Amino acid sequence: MSALTAITGSLTDRAPDSRRGRAAGDAALLFDTPGPRGRARILLASLAVTALVIALVAVGIHHLSGAGQLDYAKWRYFLGESIVSYLGLAVLDTLRAAAVSALLSFPIGIALGWARMARSTALRGAVGLWIDAMRAIPMLLLVYFFLLAVPHWGPTLPAMWMLVVPIVMCTSATTAEVFRSGVRSLDAGQSEAAAALGLSSGQTMRLVLAPQALRLMLPTLITQMVTILKDTSLGYVVAYGELMYATKVLTNAAGFDIYLPAYVVVALIYVVINWALSAAARRIEARSR
Repeated sequence: MSALTAITGSLTDRAPDSRRGRAAGDAALLFDTPGPRGRARILLASLAVTALVIALVAVGIHHLSGAGQLDYAKWRYFLGESIVSYLGLAVLDTLRAAAVSALLSFPIGIALGWARMARSTALRGAVGLWIDAMRAIPMLLLVYFFLLAVPHWGPTLPAMWMLVVPIVMCTSATTAEVFRSGVRSLDAGQSEAAAALGLSSGQTMRLVLAPQALRLMLPTLITQMVTILKDTSLGYVVAYGELMYATKVLTNAAGFDIYLPAYVVVALIYVVINWALSAAARRIEARSR
C-alpha cells in the first residue's frame, strides 16, 4: 500500500511539472526566449509604459478637478433619497425590458434554429435569410424603424415594446445560430441510434438532440443576457425609462453640470449587474463540465 501510494504521489507531483514543461515548450516554439539584455529592455519598456499611464491619469484628474467635476457636491447629489429612488425605478425598468426580451428571444431563437435544420429547402432558405438579415442590420436602425416608420402604418407601440421588439429580432437570430451550433457539435451517432429505434426526425430533435444542445448553450445564453441588458440602453431613443434615459433626465433637471458623476454612477450600476450575470454564467459552466 505504501509503495502504491508513493508511486501515485510521484505521478501526481510530476503531472503539473510535465504540463508546465509542455507549456514552456510550446512557448519556446512560438517566441524566442529573451536573454539578459532582452529582459532588461522589456523591464524598462514596462516601467516606461506604466509611468506614462500614471502620468496621463494624473493629468486627467488634474483637469477634471480644475473643471470642478470632482467636487463633492456633484457626487453627493446622487445620495439624495429621491435620486436613489428614481435610479432604482430605472434599474427595475431596465431589468424588466431585459427579462421580457430574453423570455421572448430564447424560445423564438431555438425555434428558428430548429427550422433552419429542417428538411424543407424552402423553409431552411427563408429562415436562413431572416437570420442573416437580423444579424446584419444594426439594432439602432430597427429601433428608429419602430419609432418613426411603424406609426405611419398602424398604432404606435408602447415605449417598452419599441425597444423590446428590435432586441428580440436581433437576439433571436443570434440564439438560433448558437442552438444550431450546439446541435451540430453533438455526435452524429446519436441521430443514427435514434433513427434505428424508430424515432422520427422531429422526435430525435425534441427528445435527444435539443436537450443536450440546450445544456451546452446554457452558459452562452446567460452571457447573452449581458448583451441584452446593454442593448436596453437604446431605450433613451424611444423615451423608455431605463438607466440611460433616467440619466439624461437627471442631467437636464439638475441645474448644474453633473455629466461625469451621472454617467460614472450609471456605468458602475451596469458593471455590477453584468458582473453578477457573468459570475452566474461561469458557475453554471463549471458545474456543467
